[in-house]
Amino acid sequence: MNVSVRASGTWQHTIDIEVPAEEVERRLDETARGIQRRASLPGFRKGKVPLPLVRQHYADAVEQEFLESFLPRVTGEAVGEARLDPVVPALVRNLRFTPGQPLRFEALVDVRPEVEARDYRGIPVTRRLRPVDDAAVDAMLARLREESAVFVDLERPAERGDFVLLDSVRVDPNGRRLPSTRARGLRIHLGAPDLLPDLENGLLGAAEGQERTLDVQYPADYPTQELAGRSARYLVRVRKIQAQKLRDLDDNFAREAFHLESVEELRSRVRLNLEGEERLRVRREVEGAITDELVRRNPFDLPPRLVQWMLDRVIREAAQERPVDDALRAELERRYRPGVERSLKREILLAAVARQQTLAVTDDEVAQEIDRMAQSDPRQAARVRAHYQSPERRHSLKESLLERKALDWIINAADVHDEVVTEAPPGVPAAR
Repeated sequence: MNVSVRASGTWQHTIDIEVPAEEVERRLDETARGIQRRASLPGFRKGKVPLPLVRQHYADAVEQEFLESFLPRVTGEAVGEARLDPVVPALVRNLRFTPGQPLRFEALVDVRPEVEARDYRGIPVTRRLRPVDDAAVDAMLARLREESAVFVDLERPAERGDFVLLDSVRVDPNGRRLPSTRARGLRIHLGAPDLLPDLENGLLGAAEGQERTLDVQYPADYPTQELAGRSARYLVRVRKIQAQKLRDLDDNFAREAFHLESVEELRSRVRLNLEGEERLRVRREVEGAITDELVRRNPFDLPPRLVQWMLDRVIREAAQERPVDDALRAELERRYRPGVERSLKREILLAAVARQQTLAVTDDEVAQEIDRMAQSDPRQAARVRAHYQSPERRHSLKESLLERKALDWIINAADVHDEVVTEAPPGVPAAR
C-alpha cells in the first residue's frame, strides 16, 4: 500500500492511498470465497459453485462486500501509518476502483485542533454568594411538608384551593382524541400561582365522576414550544376532589418521613444540604463565567466536520433516534450549534492549558474516581465498575478528570471577587 499525506485545511489532512492490483485481487478472491459458501447456480449445489463463476455471476455483491469490509480497514491502517489522530471518522472520497487495476482513493482526516491558550491567568470573575439563612431553611421545610402531605377526598364540587385529580386527553378541531396526549392521574391545584386561568376556570365547580371539555389558551412564552401562543381543547374526567393535609412540623414528622431523631436534626440536615447545593451553584456559575471568558480571549475556528459530527449526535439524542425531516433538522441545528461549538472550544482550550501547565492524571486517580462514583450509589456500584472496565471509557474518564484539573488551575489563578446577594435562589418557595 502506498500512502502520501498532504495538508488540506487548518486541522485537516488528505491521505492519498493506493492499493496494488495484486492485493486487490487477493482480497476480492477472499470475499468471493465467503459468498461461494452460500451461492447456488443451476447445475451446482449450494456452496459448490466454482470461484470464477462466483466472481462472474455475483460480481456486484463481491465488489460491494469487498469495499464495505476492506475500505474501513485499509483507511485505518493508512491513518495509523500517517500518525494522525482523527476526531471524527475519516471520509473516503474520489474512489477509483476497477478489477485488475490498483485501488485508489482519498481519505479526508480531521484532527484535533492543538491551540496555544493565551491570557488564562488572572481572569476576573465575580463569585455571587447567597448565604443560607433561616428563611431558606423554613422554605425548604415547607416544601418537604407539601411533598409528604396526604390528600383527603371531598364530597363537594371543586373550589379554589382544592386539588382536582383527573385524567385528560387532547382533542383535535374535529373532536378526535389524540392518544399520544393522554395523561392519567394528574393532580391540579386550583389557585396555584402558575396555573393557567382557562384551566382553573374550567375546573372550578367540577364534581367527582364528571367529564368536561376545556379550551385552554397558552401564553406566547409557555415553555412547551408546541403549545406556546396556541389554544388547545382537552377532554377531562374528574376522579376526585381533594384537600391537601399537611403534617405538623414536629419530631414525629422528622422520624417517620426522614428517620431522624428530631425536627431540629431535620432542620440541621436541611441547612447542610442547602449549603452544599449553594456551593455547587457557585462553582457552576464561576466555571461558566471562566469558560466564557477563556473562549472569548482565545478565538479560533473549529473543524467543520467535527462540529457537524457532534451536531448530528446531539440531534439523534434529542430526537431519540426518531426520523427528523429537513425543516426540523435545520431548526435543531440552529438551536444546538452555539452550545456544541462552545463545548468543543472549552474542551480544546482546557486540553491546551493542561498541556502548557504539564498537568496529568494518573491511573490511580482514575481508579479513585471510579470508587467515588461507585460509593455514591451503592445500588449501582457493580454497574459503574463494569462500565469502566472498557479501556475506551477509562480513557474518556481520564480526559474528563484532566479537563477538571485544568479548570481548577484557571480558577485558582483567577482574580475572584466575592459578592453577597440576598435574593432567594430560583426554585425555593417562600415560607408559608
